[in-house]
Amino acid sequence: MSKKRLAGIIVGCVIVIAAIGTLLGPKAVTDYSTLLRYLRASGVSIREEGLTGPSLFYYAVRGLVEIDGIHIQVYEFANAEDMEAEASGVSPDGSIITKEWGDGKGSAKHIEWIDTPHFYKAGRIIVTYIGNNCSMISLLENAFGKQFAGM
Repeated sequence: MSKKRLAGIIVGCVIVIAAIGTLLGPKAVTDYSTLLRYLRASGVSIREEGLTGPSLFYYAVRGLVEIDGIHIQVYEFANAEDMEAEASGVSPDGSIITKEWGDGKGSAKHIEWIDTPHFYKAGRIIVTYIGNNCSMISLLENAFGKQFAGM
């Protein structure tokens, strides 16, 4: 194989890897289905339990996903504006979630986590991971960027 052909193959591989990284990066995750697509493309083992159950957030549906044996919770909102409004009520350490109602009243949920909370957001979803697994944190940071709340 000639050096020129080998160089062409290497450049082609770099372009493909860069394109995959762009497709799988933070901009690719915007809702529950794109999160699942991202996770599958990342090569992890997932088991989804669907969007169901009570929610930490007033205007979200909660879903559970098991990733390589570790659980995350996904909160999906009708739109990005509702998600951002709810995310703004999460305290920096993730221990309090407040909701302001339009009439000047509000409510607050005080949470004592069993382990370290991590909150991520993108598009119409907020994801929580409770734990300290470095691989899980790295996977979520690759999907969402740095956590917006938690410890």
